[in-house]
Amino acid sequence: MFDITKEDLKDLLKKVDQGKLQLPEFQRSYVWNDADVRSLIASVIKGFPVGALLTLETGGELRFKPRVLEGAPDKGAKPEELLLDGQQRMTSLYQTSFSQKPVVTKNAKNAEVERLYYLDIKLAISTGDDVENAIIGVPADRKLRINFGKDVVLDLSTAELEFERDHFPLNRIFEANDWLYDWRDYWKSKGRDVGDLMRDFDRGPVDRFQRYKMPIIRLDRRNSREAICTVFEKVNVGGKKLDAFELVTAIYASDEFDLRADWDGGDKKGGRRHRIIGPHNRRDVLTELASTDFLQACTLLHTRAKRLERAQAGATGKDLPAVSCKREALLALPLEGYKAYNDAVEQGFINAGTFLNELKIIWHKDVPYPPLLVALASTSAILGDAADTAAAKEKLAQWFWSVVFGELYGSSTEGRLANDVPELVDWIKGVGAPPRSLQEALFQRDRLRSLRSRLSAAYKGLHALMMKQGCLDFISGKPTDIMTFFNEKIDIHHIFPQDWCKKKNIPPSVFNSIVNKTPLSKKSNIAISGDAPSVYLKRIQDKQGISAEKLDDILRTHFIEPSFLRNDDFDGFFEARLARLAQIVGDAMGKPVVQPEGADEYQKDVMDHEETEENEALDAEAA
Repeated sequence: MFDITKEDLKDLLKKVDQGKLQLPEFQRSYVWNDADVRSLIASVIKGFPVGALLTLETGGELRFKPRVLEGAPDKGAKPEELLLDGQQRMTSLYQTSFSQKPVVTKNAKNAEVERLYYLDIKLAISTGDDVENAIIGVPADRKLRINFGKDVVLDLSTAELEFERDHFPLNRIFEANDWLYDWRDYWKSKGRDVGDLMRDFDRGPVDRFQRYKMPIIRLDRRNSREAICTVFEKVNVGGKKLDAFELVTAIYASDEFDLRADWDGGDKKGGRRHRIIGPHNRRDVLTELASTDFLQACTLLHTRAKRLERAQAGATGKDLPAVSCKREALLALPLEGYKAYNDAVEQGFINAGTFLNELKIIWHKDVPYPPLLVALASTSAILGDAADTAAAKEKLAQWFWSVVFGELYGSSTEGRLANDVPELVDWIKGVGAPPRSLQEALFQRDRLRSLRSRLSAAYKGLHALMMKQGCLDFISGKPTDIMTFFNEKIDIHHIFPQDWCKKKNIPPSVFNSIVNKTPLSKKSNIAISGDAPSVYLKRIQDKQGISAEKLDDILRTHFIEPSFLRNDDFDGFFEARLARLAQIVGDAMGKPVVQPEGADEYQKDVMDHEETEENEALDAEAA
């Protein structure tokens, strides 16, 4: 529902001045520089198109908090239309041709400057397509200087000096006759006839500017908020891309609620994000949490509550509203819905961070899929204290490992979240079957061979699962916790070193597999160096005073049979460890892994895709 029309530029600028045409508050500030402004003025003078404006009639379902265009007076008027696209153009034209104040813009060095614009009359009617050369910008005192401001090369500080230089002030363009007659009379008194010059200037550049019409796409107020936001994003290609959070922030602003401040605390840094992450980024696993993640969780809770409410009223089947966290649902989240659930969701994310730490996912880059934070937080927010029992955590862990190793959150995450959260809640409460994701999740044993980098969720998951199973550091003998993870710089490292593997002509596609990697401290990795396992194990024993038996026990916590390392038997080690890792993955998922002969075509396609996307660069580098 929209209309395409044209309107006189002068009438549009009057609307800006009267406050009838304003901006939604979320629009960015005026950012055009002097060159942009001069180019726009030249296009209007030549009668060239400068692009359509997009406006929205006010008074509909979608209410944005308005603000006047920069440079326009705030007269307290309620806007009739909001300018969704065209802010930079309309602000430039208003400030240069309608307002009597200088334009605040930037020069070629990106320094903020004030400019008043003039037309060199003789150049404007003689240069044709090069009319931009006739547009002169001068400082607010109307004096153009060079040599660091020492020498004035153009002085237009009085009307007489404007007449003398034949420079027409652009902010007089819509009442040009008064100035032009004064200019003519000034020169008539001095014996110069500018009649022909005046006629050509008035009928050329001035007339084209005064008669210029702007094309407008006017959106009807009856359009839905999703339609309006989508249209705005499609046409706002030159501006900053707005995500759903920014748009909802703008919608809530009309009710005097600052969503951005509620989230990040503004200058005080005391918002929800700060409390979730904790002081000094104490919960590192949550440091990449996005504002839209928080909004998604609130939306899941709101739409679930609406569905339950309708079900209790007797609605069934298609009459039940869907649980959703898709974009349109986020945009439709009412302020009262956000306020109803934001505190519970905040605590839910804190609980989600604690739960991930318990699973030994400690660093934010080791989160297998960021949307899993939304699922965990939403589930915790709904269940409250019931999510913190041993039985609930056991079910949550099984679901978590299943979707990670089944690699189910690689796409269509909004749909997954909408299904998993309600099903998880009911399963944990004992009133529903296990989530469908548990049945859908499959892990093929040979997938372990192709897991080689952090680009894979399953790779991150197995790194964490090994730490969760209690693997001890080769040197310190300590298990991994938050303190040791950061203090001892725990990361995943090769067991048979790369240098040794290369010398033995073992392909990078094999020795870079996670089967040949394990969580170790920086000290242990340095001790390994590039030597054969038999060599570095003895070096660790001698230097650290660890007995061979003790070190063998540590190796077994990594699912490594010590004899293979002590005999430098890579092939024996690889196959034995692959089998052990497959077993712990199956245990975590609560189902056996798929053996090679049982792989279906989908699973093979996933492996082929992952191998191509994740491993080519790593293999080339190693080679």
